[in-house]
Amino acid sequence: MWLTQLLERNRQCRPGRIALVDDERSVTWAELHDRTRQLAHGLAESGIGRGDRVAVLSKDRIEVLESYFALARLGALFVPLNHSLAEPEVAGIVERVGAVAVLGESELLDRHAELPKSVRLRVAFDKPAFARLGTLAEERELPDVADTDPIAVLHTSATTGQAKGVTVDSASFRAIALGWLVSARPTDDIVMVNCCPLYHGSMVVSLTYLAAGATVVLMPGFTPQRALSAVERHRATHMWLVPQMLRFMLQAKASGHTDLSSLGEVLYGAAPMPLDVYADAVERLGCGFRQVYGMTEVGGPFVTLGPDEHPAPGDVTARIPCGRVVPGMSARAVDEAGRELPPGEIGEIVVRGPGVMRGYWNDPEATRQITRDGWIRTGDLGFMDDEGRISLVDRTKDVIIRAGQNVYPSEIERALMTHPAVRDAAVVGMPDEDYGEVPLAYVTLETGAEPSTAELLTHVTGLLAPYKRPRRVEFIEQVPRNPAGKIIKKLLRV
Repeated sequence: MWLTQLLERNRQCRPGRIALVDDERSVTWAELHDRTRQLAHGLAESGIGRGDRVAVLSKDRIEVLESYFALARLGALFVPLNHSLAEPEVAGIVERVGAVAVLGESELLDRHAELPKSVRLRVAFDKPAFARLGTLAEERELPDVADTDPIAVLHTSATTGQAKGVTVDSASFRAIALGWLVSARPTDDIVMVNCCPLYHGSMVVSLTYLAAGATVVLMPGFTPQRALSAVERHRATHMWLVPQMLRFMLQAKASGHTDLSSLGEVLYGAAPMPLDVYADAVERLGCGFRQVYGMTEVGGPFVTLGPDEHPAPGDVTARIPCGRVVPGMSARAVDEAGRELPPGEIGEIVVRGPGVMRGYWNDPEATRQITRDGWIRTGDLGFMDDEGRISLVDRTKDVIIRAGQNVYPSEIERALMTHPAVRDAAVVGMPDEDYGEVPLAYVTLETGAEPSTAELLTHVTGLLAPYKRPRRVEFIEQVPRNPAGKIIKKLLRV
């Protein structure tokens, strides 16, 4: 089984090298391997077995990944939970997957005293009981877990509705990791600061770099100061973040006197990179940039654009492409009938390959809706160029149809954000008696900036066709985004 093989190989090849670091401690590959095996025995002794679902409610720390690896060894399914969810949301997920246990931080577990009756075990990472798990258990033969056995239920980011549980097997993790390793060619001396939470599909990036033997630095939550300090303290060579995090880091006062010279590559994903942030980052960091395009339902990161393919900041006029599909996976742009489109024509991006999910947990109808002839429908509109690079235009659900013409909100958002006073922007459709739907723009301003609505509309006049221009601009303090950096447009629609 892939996750077990990952640990065993790194224990053999680099036993004394640091595998994981968090705010409290670090562990070597030998220690991670041994503790994971010990923890698997302890969980088995506590009644956890093949097929059981175990929820994990915690901020990022070493014990989270130890638990994932240990549960996978048993053939149990780890179910990461977003620690910012409200009590009914956590209880709802636990009930839907039928979790028999919840592991996590005591502070978070205490917030959720009432959980569904299926939960028979609660263990806090920061209490002695967790540390003792496995230390007194009798040595027993652990089950032989196949790569095709499900080992995780990862939940989507739920920007449009209730989060769906994505059932993933070890073969998915393996396929994505091997394809990524071929494309990105990471070396085993990498030290990567992971700014993204370990409770959804972005965790696959960290697992993939662990497979290469890298050291992964975990943080209990992102702040610009914490991320900058982690790079300097650990002499990090890589970072994994979303573009908004990079913006906040560059704006932080500490960025001017923090030693970031060790950085060789910044990985970013989950949202488009604003052109001003990219230009500023290239100038100030002097490192390479790698775009990550992924989706939980297709196994995580399945497309990448490497540093050598990124344009110079002055050459960027419209968008940075997502990149090419990693080996082993396939993607194409298709029309509404599912026919492949030629290069340059916009359609829905669909994906297939060994990395795709087994299906949504206990939701065959939702699985059927997202699948067509073996292809997973991403819901993203985009196109391929004649060299196989994918560029995204927008989400199918976000397209505004104005008098029969498609208007892509992301195009308007990019145009607005070229104005120096605009810090962030989001565009949604609003009903219109004459045209059916017209664009409504929400804008967050830079500190101290006071442009008028007329000024912003004049600015985009030279950048957008008349039918694409916003009908109205509203100023808000902050564009709502989820932890992955994606705009939560359901909160903005009128």
